[in-house]
Amino acid sequence: MSTFYEVRRRDGAARLGLLSLKEEKQQTPLLFHGDSLRSGKEGFAVRSVEDPDFPELFETENWHAPRGAVLLPSVHPLFSKLNEAVPSLHVDSYVLSYASALLHSPREFVRRVIAARETIPPDTALWVPGIATAENVAVLIYLGVDLVDDTSAVIQGYQGLYHTEEGALELADLEELPCVCSICSSIRADELRERDDKVRGQLLAQHNALLLEQELKKVRTHIRAGTMREYLELRVRSSPFLTAVLRLLDLEEAAYFEPRTPVARNTVLMANTLESLWRVEVKRFARRVLDRYEPPQRRILLLLPCSARKPYSRSPSHRKFSDAIAPYRGHVHEVILTSPLGVVPRELEAVYPAAFYDIPVTGHWDAEERAWVASCLRNYLELHNSRYEHIVAHLSGPYREMCFSVAADLELEVISTCDVDEDMTASSALQRLREKLTELCGDTKRLSGFEQKASMLRAMADYQFGRSVGRALFSEAAGTRLKITGKFPAYQLSSDGVVLARVVPAYGLLTLTLNGARRIADLLAAYTVHIADFLPRGSILAPGVLDAGTAIRVNDEVLFSGEKAFGVGRAKMAGGEMVASRRGNAVEVREVTALNSV
Repeated sequence: MSTFYEVRRRDGAARLGLLSLKEEKQQTPLLFHGDSLRSGKEGFAVRSVEDPDFPELFETENWHAPRGAVLLPSVHPLFSKLNEAVPSLHVDSYVLSYASALLHSPREFVRRVIAARETIPPDTALWVPGIATAENVAVLIYLGVDLVDDTSAVIQGYQGLYHTEEGALELADLEELPCVCSICSSIRADELRERDDKVRGQLLAQHNALLLEQELKKVRTHIRAGTMREYLELRVRSSPFLTAVLRLLDLEEAAYFEPRTPVARNTVLMANTLESLWRVEVKRFARRVLDRYEPPQRRILLLLPCSARKPYSRSPSHRKFSDAIAPYRGHVHEVILTSPLGVVPRELEAVYPAAFYDIPVTGHWDAEERAWVASCLRNYLELHNSRYEHIVAHLSGPYREMCFSVAADLELEVISTCDVDEDMTASSALQRLREKLTELCGDTKRLSGFEQKASMLRAMADYQFGRSVGRALFSEAAGTRLKITGKFPAYQLSSDGVVLARVVPAYGLLTLTLNGARRIADLLAAYTVHIADFLPRGSILAPGVLDAGTAIRVNDEVLFSGEKAFGVGRAKMAGGEMVASRRGNAVEVREVTALNSV
């Protein structure tokens, strides 16, 4: 439990917070300077577990400043003694000892930092000392580190190493200094080499420390913007070690990152590298399509390509597809193939990340992309193929190749309405699509505007909360009438004039009103926050949370209830963190009512 540290914002495991030092709140991720640490300006004093007064340090009446504890490796003689004390150490930060040993192995780097983060309470800061540089600090923060120092940057400066964002260079190899900091702007490379060892070391150390500080500011900026993952994919390219770290995180540590990754952001997911295929958001979307999504009852599955514009329905190409199939839409279920998301049912095109991603478009697909998208299509067809009488593929190029490869594996018949390399929006291709649907359907069957909108809202409710929730949201009592208003995708569902739910296009989420929440409350145990005996206003802080559903992620729509209150809001922490924390904003309240008025 923390008294002097509070997390204010999260982007995956990376956090922005406030740490109180000497009666001044400092923003984290925070950089400690070596000279301040040596001089005691930061106010740190080290005490050992062997100190007879050690237990008294953690009595609440002695809490006048932040307290920290050192996480020792298992080989240390005091490891067992400190481990016994950890449950009672109500401190604000933990220091991961012997951190320099992490730089010898990417797997050890990942294992020890994550083990430390998972061992300590979520509302405490983690300090990994002595290894931060401009090159690796983004990876440290992405892993969940909150505090770093410039020790390594300074030492390497005295060793004659000049830091860049991409790594360290020998000063002897530089013809010019590729930086415009105050140090590099005041001296040339040849002049710097001519200085005596001490002065040269001081100047290089100052440059390295300034560059580290600049990089940390960039990291904080990306956390605020919700683009930390995109920035990390860029930064690791400078080092095989760091690239290996990212791949290990994606392939072996999904269980650590998934609960910490927001369910939605109001920013575009930039899938610029092959590592983007392994992002939590991508895997989560694919899993929910299989586990939570229930396709509508239609005779024909129509496979379509994605588009650059999102949601797809707003793109020129999909408007042409829509016009071609309009008379038969009641027979047809549309599913879009795309990288990196795999398969996107038309009903889910407005959710995050389906409406919030961008990729480099070249017409060429890497082997990894083909394999991933094909696996998503294969999983979908294995699960739902029996629902359809026919599968029609309006696809060409790589899309067509993947589709027919999967169909061959599953021994399914697929009807193609495009030639191998034909423009899928060409008049001839669209005419072929119309003719094939006429042949297969026989009669026309249009969907009403209400049914199209209702299919989308039901699917979104299932995607967010679990299968069957959408059906319950649309259940009608005798004599009531449901109505959907608003322009795509900002629909609003109401019953006899009482609003139940709204789509928030900025996040691709469905939000509930109190009336909508009451209607499906019995199905939302996994998204319910149980609070203490109070009526919240504005926000629910972590100390007021008694229990919370483990499915809750940052930005999830949640219900909250207690002896005095019932309401709806947006989660600002994962469910597990709400329960384990004693500081911070757990739920942003949108609507609340006293229970005696329910």
